[in-house]
Amino acid sequence: MTTTPSPFPPSMPAYRPPIEGSRHGVVAGHYLAAHAGFAIFNAGGNAIDAGVAAGMALGVLQSNFVGFAGVAPIIIYSAEKDELISIDGLGTWPKAATLEMFEKGHRGTIPEGLLRTVVPAAPAAWIEALIRYGTMSFGDIAEASIRFAREGFVMYPLMSDTIGTHRDGFARWAASAAIYLPGGQVPTVGDLFVQSDLARTIQYMADEEKAAAKRGRVTGLEAARAAFYSGDIAKTICDYHKANGGLLSLDDMANYRLTIERPPSIRWGEMDVYTCGPWCQGPVLLQALQILKGYDLKRIGHNTADYVHVVTEALKLACADRERYYGDPKFIDVPLDTLLSEAYGAQRRGQIRLDQAWPELPPAGDIPGTRHGAGGARAA
Repeated sequence: MTTTPSPFPPSMPAYRPPIEGSRHGVVAGHYLAAHAGFAIFNAGGNAIDAGVAAGMALGVLQSNFVGFAGVAPIIIYSAEKDELISIDGLGTWPKAATLEMFEKGHRGTIPEGLLRTVVPAAPAAWIEALIRYGTMSFGDIAEASIRFAREGFVMYPLMSDTIGTHRDGFARWAASAAIYLPGGQVPTVGDLFVQSDLARTIQYMADEEKAAAKRGRVTGLEAARAAFYSGDIAKTICDYHKANGGLLSLDDMANYRLTIERPPSIRWGEMDVYTCGPWCQGPVLLQALQILKGYDLKRIGHNTADYVHVVTEALKLACADRERYYGDPKFIDVPLDTLLSEAYGAQRRGQIRLDQAWPELPPAGDIPGTRHGAGGARAA
């Protein structure tokens, strides 16, 4: 293997000022979400309160990417309890969804629209985090999200561009078009973007919490959850599904339960690296790192051609295993201990050629004792 000098200077100028603090800090995908979390810190909340406030706010501020009723995988470390957990925050399919239905009715694909809907998991995940580790009420945490939805926020370039790129998709459903294409037009940068229905939804949860909070903070939080999963919100969601060919039912909503577990990890240098479980693609990172342990990446040189090659090929090998072996452990057996072992990483490393690249995903690893066989493409 040879190393190639980087064409870039060793230090590129930064055009955003470094931000430092002595008390607390919040990082989020939108500055208003970071501000929402920071405000919770200033109000006396802890890191979980602030994180939930910021995460919920993103469901409003980036609702074209992640919905308030979407997914919210969470990893939390409590220094006080010396406890590390993950909250899956990922919904299951409706009970009415079957493989036969998609194989016979949709040629083995899942069509766009309501048939892609899993049980909304984010509200349950946020509330579970608050019950276990937070200190504040749902209403206090959700205040910024309600305000951003009810009063609106200034449309920014990324969201406007994304809506414009997927305009036809938003236009296919009247309910979506009414929000994301007001007046039939893509919102322009600088417009005030309002989501009044979403504001009413979150406010209803806060109101239900407030009515029950006299019996205790946790009781109030549980009431906010019930408002979404078994109250008027659940009925509205399921009525829409029934009227528009969806599968989600009131039983699906009411019976949804989160999974709380210790997240998988590997040792990388002097660090323990954690991801969520194989119900998502998180362990791909851990597998790729195990494969890369056989390379001196520092000697190869960051972002050199050889560096990019081995990192990319390691990720391809891990992704091939993702396609073959990953799934919800509640329904299938995932050989995660083997997939994350150093021995298996070394075995997969042997499939990397320094003078060739897999044009597509390579074959998945062959793990004895599993029902999955190996297959895939050839290196080119």
